[in-house]
Amino acid sequence: MARTIEQEDYPQADRASGCPHPRDVYDLLGHKDAEQRIAAQITSGRLHHALLINGPKGVGKATFAYRIIRHVLGGAPQTNGHLDVPEHDPIASRVASLGHGDFLLLRPPYDFKLKKLRKEIVVSELRRLTDFFAHKPSEGGWRVCLIDSADDLNISAANALLKTLEEPPANALLILLSSESGRLLPTIRSRCLNLTLREVPKSKIVSWLVAQDIPEKTANIAAQLSRGAPGKAFALAQSEASVLRPLADILSPQFLRSTAQDHRLAGALALIGAATDRELFWDSLIDLVSAQARYSATGEWSSAFGPMQLARPTQFWLDLRDRLNGLRRAEAGVNMDKTVTMLSVFSALRGEAA
Repeated sequence: MARTIEQEDYPQADRASGCPHPRDVYDLLGHKDAEQRIAAQITSGRLHHALLINGPKGVGKATFAYRIIRHVLGGAPQTNGHLDVPEHDPIASRVASLGHGDFLLLRPPYDFKLKKLRKEIVVSELRRLTDFFAHKPSEGGWRVCLIDSADDLNISAANALLKTLEEPPANALLILLSSESGRLLPTIRSRCLNLTLREVPKSKIVSWLVAQDIPEKTANIAAQLSRGAPGKAFALAQSEASVLRPLADILSPQFLRSTAQDHRLAGALALIGAATDRELFWDSLIDLVSAQARYSATGEWSSAFGPMQLARPTQFWLDLRDRLNGLRRAEAGVNMDKTVTMLSVFSALRGEAA
């Protein structure tokens, strides 16, 4: 698992709140085929110059990337055909501290004036990449750049990246992470070796969470809601009080009969420090509404909580899912009052008119 959860003075775009940073995670859950494929390329000396690692958020993309980075920069794996460079390896500690001269990390930066993370990787960051690859590796091996994530590149930065991909320098490795690779420029995708990380089976995620001293009941609920993403499951389990319990509350019969808890729940999820919890809540709630639509149509229930005791036709739940997605997009796009938005969500869940 991890050494410790870093205590940073400011948020980091490549680390989920409450979770260990992927640089400090040394176990990879699942994705053995992808790992063995890359390990074989490294051993044969035929590693592609650009890797695009794609898959849902929390599935292990960054954890996988750092395993590649440690090995490419000279770390010694413990097992043949794998990338399991141990934590005590000197290369691992230098990568973890961002102190290796042949490793560059690009991610949305923190704006100290505005005191918030920027939403994009801008073209000035790509100039750092160009300068980085213009120099030979300081230790005679490889130079490696990780972009976490390529989804955050604005159009100017994406076009600047193309120049590097079209004319890659020798002994240079570029790793791109993406949760929505279909939105990347086709010319970027075509110049990379694509590695898609699939969902991890629920049973593996539950066992892994229980090994982290998470109660089995919580582990089962978190794994079910995670869509096969161990990192997301861990974040959900860490947010039991702020996400899982509110979800259980709004699916209870009491929720349908009373609005007494609405303002408390909406207010808690609207707090500035609750951004991660809110995203987890949105994801899980929309998944539960989709499950409710399937239940209405087939009578089969496959989610972490019991179905809402609200007799509505399938089309109601499909329309509700679209309405919730619209509210979520509007909230993000025009900076709507988050408390008001969530109160609208609760009203919609009860089947009340818009």
